[in-house]
Amino acid sequence: MAITLAGMPYGADSVNAQDEHLSATAGLPRGNETQMDVAGDVSKYFGQRQNLYRDPNRKLAKIDVDGDFNYDGTINNFDPADNGAFQQTPPGLVVGVGELTRVVVRLTPYKIDYEGRAKVRLEVTGINRDAKSGEFDSDEERRNGMGHIIVWDTNRETKLIDTRDPERLSYEWTIDDRVYPYNLQIVPRAIYVEGVSPSPRYQGDIRLLMSVTDENPNYLVDPKANPVRVARFFRPTYDHILLTVTPTPQEKRYINANAEKVWSRKGDTMTDK
Repeated sequence: MAITLAGMPYGADSVNAQDEHLSATAGLPRGNETQMDVAGDVSKYFGQRQNLYRDPNRKLAKIDVDGDFNYDGTINNFDPADNGAFQQTPPGLVVGVGELTRVVVRLTPYKIDYEGRAKVRLEVTGINRDAKSGEFDSDEERRNGMGHIIVWDTNRETKLIDTRDPERLSYEWTIDDRVYPYNLQIVPRAIYVEGVSPSPRYQGDIRLLMSVTDENPNYLVDPKANPVRVARFFRPTYDHILLTVTPTPQEKRYINANAEKVWSRKGDTMTDK
């Protein structure tokens, strides 16, 4: 029986169609499917599974992370080739060493009076495709078993993530309705992923995950003990993409001459062509 990922078997025609454009990953095997390939391993309330759980709590916001998975120089939220199974099926988004690619973040709030308790997190981890869990046994094994990327802010000036720096594996924004504007504008609309060193063993060995969580300090873990203090909280929501770093950039077939600067080389300025 074929193992499926987001409703698509690893051998599906659409995945094969994408593989035709991924010559840069030809030397890397895809490896095994793991529990980390879908962000649902983070929480049972992951958005794709919300209909399986009946609870009175709503999601705080919708988070959507997209990249240029068909390498045409544009990121289109309505293009199936830039969404869905391509995000979570190896190789994911392929970025070459010394190359930067834009990743679009779409954050839609369902509630704006956060009172400083909403957290938006960006985190990167490696995926061990030799283990069903996807986890590595140690930090050293993780560093040696995954590609090296750096994640930059929208202006490509602030380093948010560095997978070789144990102090830079995650970045967090706090949403506060007392600071204008309080509609999640504090979170960047786009970030940039830079390939630094290639993935050593498998395709799709890096997971870039964004989450929105409600960290209400008044929430009681055991409301039955004191029902008077029960405070409503909101379901977390997640989205993620897989990445592969290759020694050389993937061939691109731009439809707009890369006018949107979705792809660039290290050292290029934001105005370089």
